[in-house]
Amino acid sequence: MYTLVVQNDFKWSIGASNGVTIPNQGGSHTFNNQGSLYLTVPGIGEICFIDLGDKKLEGYPIPKETWGVLVRIHTTEAYYRYEGGGQLHALIDQYGSFSLNTTNGTMIPISLPELTIF
Repeated sequence: MYTLVVQNDFKWSIGASNGVTIPNQGGSHTFNNQGSLYLTVPGIGEICFIDLGDKKLEGYPIPKETWGVLVRIHTTEAYYRYEGGGQLHALIDQYGSFSLNTTNGTMIPISLPELTIF
């Protein structure tokens, strides 16, 4: 499990799939012992945090840590892996831009297809 700290400096409140509302213009919330979750940012869309457990993404041998989270927003993804308790810090700024960092583990940008047609 990991901890996700969300800081909301945006004009509107942000909703979370577990029912939490993060107040606008300076509100924050800490999600402890988190699994999968998504945030809804008005006018911007959804940010998905997908708990991978110990499953690795095919084609990405790095990062090597045991536990993983896939973060998806629009056409951009971040692949985060950690040992012990993971720690993610998310910021939605006053313009609705999203930034993400960690103090424990490895996070890399990756690219996954949005749609595959067979």
